[in-house]
Amino acid sequence: MRNSLTTSLLAITLISAVPALAKSRGFDTTISSPLTTAVKIEIALSEDMAHRANNLPEKLSDRGHRSHISNNGFSGNGYYGEPDLERLQENLLADMEKRFAKKGIAIDESAGTILRVTIEDARPNRPTFKQLSQSPSLSYRSVSLGGAELEAELISPDGSSLGAMSYRYFETDLSDSSFGGTWHDANRAFERFASRAAKTLQN
Repeated sequence: MRNSLTTSLLAITLISAVPALAKSRGFDTTISSPLTTAVKIEIALSEDMAHRANNLPEKLSDRGHRSHISNNGFSGNGYYGEPDLERLQENLLADMEKRFAKKGIAIDESAGTILRVTIEDARPNRPTFKQLSQSPSLSYRSVSLGGAELEAELISPDGSSLGAMSYRYFETDLSDSSFGGTWHDANRAFERFASRAAKTLQN
């Protein structure tokens, strides 16, 4: 009887854990209707990402497994540098424009409907220029697991929300990350998000 109860509790625990696990990786949306008008795309950085341009993350839990190395931005997920963060925003916008064009979604800077996409988190596969200058012991040959987390909101001309989208992808296999450039995995996440966002909004 006791073993049966233990087994049942374990099964309930595993089943209830599945939805939370599923949401930790992949695409999710609350947008149920296609886009019927032109849209303006805005790319922003979260406060934390903007902070990490010249600092380590404020949360110790975001500083990787070697957070005690306070001056090493690569292992601590910080000191990315403004140019790299600007390049990330440009890459994401380019991916969005490319995917939207393929799906026939018009993009217009003067459109009243706005898709505001925020880069909540992004981690490089190789040290950025600022990280290399910050820590001379680092080498560009250094490799780490990268990826990105994105949040987006579709906003109507009257300012009300039409729904949201989110995407999270962080590589788990270092062998898949060792052949690309600085933001290989993050750019992969951008491409996948752009593709799914375009499918969601396609009329």
